[in-house]
Amino acid sequence: MKIKSTLLLTFLIVSLTSTSQSLSVIIQNANTKLAAGNYSESEIDFSNAIRLNDPATVTYLDKLKKYGTLNEYQKSTSDMPDGFVFNHDLAIPYYGRGMSNIGLGKQEEALADFEKAIAIDPKYAEAYCERGLILISKGTKDKGCMDLRKAKGLKNEKAKGLYDSNACSSMSTTFIIAGDSKMATKDYAGAVADYTAAIQLNSDSIQPYIKRGECNVLLKKYDKAILDYNKALKIKPDTIKIVYLRGLAYNAASNWKMAFADFSSVVRLSPNYYEAYLQRGAACEGMENYRSAMYDYSEAIRIKPKDGLAYYKRGLANSDSKDYSHCKDLKIAASLGIEEAKSLAENCAPPPPKEK
Repeated sequence: MKIKSTLLLTFLIVSLTSTSQSLSVIIQNANTKLAAGNYSESEIDFSNAIRLNDPATVTYLDKLKKYGTLNEYQKSTSDMPDGFVFNHDLAIPYYGRGMSNIGLGKQEEALADFEKAIAIDPKYAEAYCERGLILISKGTKDKGCMDLRKAKGLKNEKAKGLYDSNACSSMSTTFIIAGDSKMATKDYAGAVADYTAAIQLNSDSIQPYIKRGECNVLLKKYDKAILDYNKALKIKPDTIKIVYLRGLAYNAASNWKMAFADFSSVVRLSPNYYEAYLQRGAACEGMENYRSAMYDYSEAIRIKPKDGLAYYKRGLANSDSKDYSHCKDLKIAASLGIEEAKSLAENCAPPPPKEK
């Protein structure tokens, strides 16, 4: 009985050792069969490798999921202080089986395998590329192009050519148009989602960043808007429109100093930018620098002497003037159609002279 137990134990040890050593051989053989077009045999080999890896894969994915729930402090104090190390080797059999399934015409099975490979290694460029092609072939071109874009960003040469040949950049325009429609109906959150999709498809274009930034301002997410404008400016530095819009976001967030800096840059690049003087004047008022605000409103009046808004704003900024010069500005503003100025102008006048 003792001899029988010893033999059984020896057999188990030899079997486990053989299994451990054979995993790399199984994958190597599977790749050879895949390259030779023997898809049925390669699919079997990759499936065997997946089964052998299964316990390690389950443990790894549980750990990855847990790591994803940690905040920055918890990540820094975890047993992975340098970040999660993705185990590419565990993803390889899924990618190989996915390619085998493509060869066998099993599109859905291949899609599931590529998704699993990406879940294990989120930087698996080849898996993104192949998943993208399947999605495009199934009619889901937007998501497929996003995958090709991701693979292209991960330096996959095949994806680079496929991205261009599938006209993926033009897909960005489709989402921009959809976002514009949602903006028109004040569905700002929906518009943000569409502009984000446009960015994912073509992150080299400033247009979706600008539009998403405008949406974020309307949603009062000023920090996100400023990030969008910063990204747009990284693509096209010193673009007047973007700097102006970022200034508006700073003003909306009551960050007067940064707003002042942006509008100063705008008027330096475009000395007759009427709205920039108005907005810089508002930033000056926010900093309680009323003298500078009056200068900016005066410059705005110089540029558009028939626009009452600058007169109105200069009148308000100068409302404590001892000579009642602000009354003149308010009256001009009222005459030019500024409704808010009318009641103020009617009641604005120096007191009657004292009787001697």
